[in-house]
Amino acid sequence: MLPILTRSAGIGTEVQSLSVDTPAVTFLAAMITPAILIVACASLISSCLMRLGRVIDRVRVLAKLAEDIRLGKCTEHPTERRREIGVEFLFYQRRGKLIMIALGLQYGTVGFFVATSIGVAVDLLLGGPMPFIPVLFSILGISLLLLSSLILLYENRLAFQSMQREIQFVHILEQAIFEAPAVWSQDQEEKRP
Repeated sequence: MLPILTRSAGIGTEVQSLSVDTPAVTFLAAMITPAILIVACASLISSCLMRLGRVIDRVRVLAKLAEDIRLGKCTEHPTERRREIGVEFLFYQRRGKLIMIALGLQYGTVGFFVATSIGVAVDLLLGGPMPFIPVLFSILGISLLLLSSLILLYENRLAFQSMQREIQFVHILEQAIFEAPAVWSQDQEEKRP
């Protein structure tokens, strides 16, 4: 039953019901929810793919920096930089693995929501003997989506920790760079006649 609002002589609003319990309308109404959830999952998958792309790009930048250090192109604090790159590689490796797990769960979620739509169609075509099948597929899809979200929350926390560590390392390098000339200039002052 769908409610219809009608005006009665400007006095107020009364509600009437219009019966639209046809099989086609019932079928379409049951198919809309999984389709909306599939679109939402597609958005999450796109977001995860962008995250994975950023991780890959950052690992490539770090690999290039490590190569520059190895070849002697980066001469300022090479030991500290090499150590920091090693730690960052571990962060990005963990983040990449977590994103890949979340992506797998999200693809599984889409599969279960598609199975939900198919289950709804089959159930309606057979006259409703198996309503538990689309419900089961839907619960499994939602469960995978929840698990994926929790994994991405943890990955997001790792990303923040990594960023904080990089900022801290830059501050340490800046302090070393700014203090070194001061020490050098004091040494030079002492050696002057």
